[in-house]
Amino acid sequence: MMFRCALLCAVLVLPSARAAPLMAQSHATTANLAGTVHDETSGGLPAARITALAQDTGLTRTVTSEGTGRFTIAALPIGVYTLHVERAGFAPRTLADIALPLGGSVEVDIALTVTPWTDHADVVGTATSMPTAGAAAVLPQTRVDALPTNGRNFIAFSLLTPGVSPDATPQQGASRTSGLSFAGQRARSNNITIDGLDNNDETVGSVRAAFSQEAVKEFQVLTTAFSAEFGKASGGVVNVVTKSGANAVAGNAFGFFRDDALNGKGYFERLTPSGQAADQPKAPFRQKQFGATLGGPLRKDRAFFFGSFERLDTLASNFVNIDDHTVVVHPLDPRVALGTPAQILRNAGFPVDTGNVPYAVVANQAMGRVDAQVTPRQNLMVRVNAATEVNENVEPFGGLVARSRAAAIDSTDVGAAVAHTYVLSQRAVNELRGQVAMRNQTVRSLDPACGLACDGEGQGGPTLDIAGVASVGRQRFTPSLRDNTRYQFVDTAGLYRANHQVRAGFDISYIQGRRQSLPLYFGGRYIFQNAALPLIPGQAPVPLSGIQEVALGLPLAYVQGYGFSGAAYDTADLSLFAQDEWRVRPDTTLALGVRYQKQFWPATSLHPAGYPGTYAFPSDNDNIAPRVSVAWRPRASDRATVRAAYGIYYDNVISSVYGISKYVDGAAGVRTMVLLAPGAFAAWAAPGHQLTEPAARTLVGGSYPSVAITADPALQTPYAHHVSVGVDRALPGQWTLSANVVYVRGFDQTGTIDYNPLVPALGVGRRPADLGGIAGTSASVLQYTSFGETTYRGLLLSLEKRFDGRSQLLVGYTLSKAEDSSTDFQSAFLPENNGRGRDPANPNGLPLGFDPSRELGPSVQDQRHRLVLSGSYVAPGGLQVAAVVTAASGRPYNILAGADLNGDGDGGSPSPDRPRLVPSDPSTSIPRNSGRLPSECTVDVRITKRFRRSHGLTLDPMLEVFNLFNRTNFSAVQNVFGTGAYPTNPSPTFGQYTQAGAPRQAQLGLKIGF
Repeated sequence: MMFRCALLCAVLVLPSARAAPLMAQSHATTANLAGTVHDETSGGLPAARITALAQDTGLTRTVTSEGTGRFTIAALPIGVYTLHVERAGFAPRTLADIALPLGGSVEVDIALTVTPWTDHADVVGTATSMPTAGAAAVLPQTRVDALPTNGRNFIAFSLLTPGVSPDATPQQGASRTSGLSFAGQRARSNNITIDGLDNNDETVGSVRAAFSQEAVKEFQVLTTAFSAEFGKASGGVVNVVTKSGANAVAGNAFGFFRDDALNGKGYFERLTPSGQAADQPKAPFRQKQFGATLGGPLRKDRAFFFGSFERLDTLASNFVNIDDHTVVVHPLDPRVALGTPAQILRNAGFPVDTGNVPYAVVANQAMGRVDAQVTPRQNLMVRVNAATEVNENVEPFGGLVARSRAAAIDSTDVGAAVAHTYVLSQRAVNELRGQVAMRNQTVRSLDPACGLACDGEGQGGPTLDIAGVASVGRQRFTPSLRDNTRYQFVDTAGLYRANHQVRAGFDISYIQGRRQSLPLYFGGRYIFQNAALPLIPGQAPVPLSGIQEVALGLPLAYVQGYGFSGAAYDTADLSLFAQDEWRVRPDTTLALGVRYQKQFWPATSLHPAGYPGTYAFPSDNDNIAPRVSVAWRPRASDRATVRAAYGIYYDNVISSVYGISKYVDGAAGVRTMVLLAPGAFAAWAAPGHQLTEPAARTLVGGSYPSVAITADPALQTPYAHHVSVGVDRALPGQWTLSANVVYVRGFDQTGTIDYNPLVPALGVGRRPADLGGIAGTSASVLQYTSFGETTYRGLLLSLEKRFDGRSQLLVGYTLSKAEDSSTDFQSAFLPENNGRGRDPANPNGLPLGFDPSRELGPSVQDQRHRLVLSGSYVAPGGLQVAAVVTAASGRPYNILAGADLNGDGDGGSPSPDRPRLVPSDPSTSIPRNSGRLPSECTVDVRITKRFRRSHGLTLDPMLEVFNLFNRTNFSAVQNVFGTGAYPTNPSPTFGQYTQAGAPRQAQLGLKIGF
């Protein structure tokens, strides 16, 4: 089924031809042009004068060839160049249309003769070079402009390349990721750079707001084994360069419109999760997206400007599948109806809307850039950008998650960047870049119990987690505030001589915090899941489902936060790197590099329960990352290149690990009380189902032990080993075929373990850190620990053709297997068995009895097969057809028992305990992430007709259709199996799909260019 879709739609992208060879990927914002000047006998010609002229801006750079005829023109802005070569005693020669892609080190071979050449320029196009990095791709402006993109998020174009897939990490609070997984690694483990400067939210490892797709000139996708110039990522790098102005004034205005009248019906508008016919109305949808760009000269050949603006207004909906049909009965008398699950929740004071439930998104993006050739040796770039966003779907709802459990983001990003390139000599170039980037955001709950904006820490709540049934109420991390400014300086010096291209530099970032808070559980939280509870005094406990517990007011646990929710803090990081690309022989290039990274944290003192003494937040000082790669061309005349690369790649530890450890300390900061049944029953009976702190102290008879979240005293920076072996082959007709075998092994991935769990062997309600062995005198200690590992094995194949004025094509196929032992850093992903507490003989080690190998399983990023075809074709008459076809295997998901089978009281939602083959035998638990969603397939199409008018005016009306064949791509499933023997006795709703991707959506657009 997966490939039927791709084969059916391949005709949309196949009528194209020829591809350009890949380039070496080693420069953040520029490209190198190198080569050899020789005579008719192939002897090198020294003292030849070589001048490169940028065709759009008139920028010129001149160098002289060395004794062997070699030359390098380093750090050129990307674009198309004309090369003029002259030497006394020889006829001059001109080579035209040399395309320098981002990060490329392009090689040209120039033969001079004593006989004059004809007076026209030789057209070179994209010259060849041997790529020395691992799996990488450059996506040019022509591809970005031509292809359909749902939402016009240009970073999503990274998904066109093999080895990259959409992130599948379950959302947990105000903690977006980058949205991309490279080689099966975590989506927080990437670095997104713009004009050579970081564009990440270091707090959670997500992406800051950027700018219009129309402002993108080109970007690299570095999947594995990239050079030492790039870092802060154990996954991959997306390196974007923005457009600049040129000598010709040019710009455009564009608008796109969508309406539900143009859309198809979604799966759950036609069928219920159980497969019964449904008659739901079509989801409401309306979207407007419009903007403009303008660029041109401030002074011809010297200074240029470019600006862009874009706005998005969306009214959309998610489908909520909380059961509003099946009647729940009383556990003691099946003749007594308690209502449907949705009715039971409403009766308990938690509004639930089912079906299509709306949300809104409003975003604005603006950017301005000025480039100037200050002197013949100095270029200057200044860029400013601003973006605002109000998005009610940042913490998504739908399926079994009610809108009240969702969260909205209100953010503002403002930044300024400067880049200065100084050509010290023809052999030495220095590139200095810097930025100031401010981010101010508030993430607030959409809980209607708040009344208004839900900005106050005391508004709304609590939240309810009912295993396998519903999640409703105030999002437990909200309202989350974050206001900070990043100051970053990057300097790279290059020395280019003979057969060596040496680059070295530093990267310093300082993030100044002004406001930050995380009122964890301040709205309260209740956990309901399958359990046996005594309903009649003196009689045996009665098995109850989670929704029956809600109806009877019998929660298994109540969690409530109090205290001081945190304050802003400052962090910093430093990187140093050196890299030498050595042309050992004409057919062999060796790249040797090393990178060092270190983060700096404010002073603090951590003292979790059970730890002997205090310690500062750990600092990892030995993050030395060597890189080595080699490229070999088997025969000088051959068009094939064999490559191999190896490197160590370090992340940055996301700074929220520090902030949460400092302030969710159970003492002066956030104090978190956990009441288990039957104490939780009294909390449920309180007004609003919430206890004030004085009321809580009265209920427990004095003080209460507080849950703390802390960092491992031996916390390490996550890192990965990358190994890549590949072959690139330039085929006749400018096609390029690439194949890469990739192996990535990640270590020290941050995960959470409870270092003070309930241990039934110690006695009822006992924890290892209980004072005097008295139950109830200590609470969970959730510790960020470096226990996670990842393994990725992949075969990455691509077939590419660059745009030749009529067609372009990129086909990427990935065959891979991704495994890990930890999904994310957050406490929502606790292991099934946390062990028996801290080891007194090794307090910095893993808990007693904790076995990380028990958590090893398929990663949620695991897609065994992924095929992406993208391309465009311009037919005679100006009709252009473009398409993106994606077909991929289904993702894994974790199957849960929905009950605390091992009695460790980890407080999950539900417990992370997995079903067992033999219910009484813990060793028979099924492996983590044993479930698998169905395969997915989408076809997105754009049809455009260009109309040319006088004075260079063009009109491009267009129709875009996303998910053309209205295929249902399921994205979530009811994963609570139950407590019976697996797999023979599941709960009635286990395995029912609860969420799916968008149905067919169409939009009309118009672009006016000049």
